[in-house]
Amino acid sequence: MLLVGGLAAIFNPLLGAGIAAKALLPGIGTLLNKYGLRATGEKLNEYQLKQKIKEAQDNVDKEFSDANTLKIINPILAQLARVIRTDEGEYDPLLEADLINSQIKDLKGERWRELTQTAICHVYKEVYEKPSLHKQAGLGPEDIRWLKVLFDAQKNPRA
Repeated sequence: MLLVGGLAAIFNPLLGAGIAAKALLPGIGTLLNKYGLRATGEKLNEYQLKQKIKEAQDNVDKEFSDANTLKIINPILAQLARVIRTDEGEYDPLLEADLINSQIKDLKGERWRELTQTAICHVYKEVYEKPSLHKQAGLGPEDIRWLKVLFDAQKNPRA
């Protein structure tokens, strides 16, 4: 390639210099593409994606705040969140919670309780039934006891 560049330089010095430079530094274009342009493009795409996600979240938040929406906190799901966040020393749900008497005042009827229990049992069924998955799921003994109460209530609903 260097020889071709030398011969080309006789007829066209600029073309010859370009071919000779390409022969001496063959990977400069590849290196620039690999570490420069491609990486910059990927970072730009990642930044644009994050911006679009943030805009979508802001739009949803704005739509909900502008709408006449009933906002409620499901006590069973709130307790599930607390159960998962804490360990047995911090919080034992069977000692401190009263799921039977928990209510959502803004909702008429008790169907929400049945639906919530069904959803939790469906999501945690495999983990609950396989003790080898308890630690991987971050569930301690108190969490398993609490889930047992939910599973028992699901099998034997109160009249």
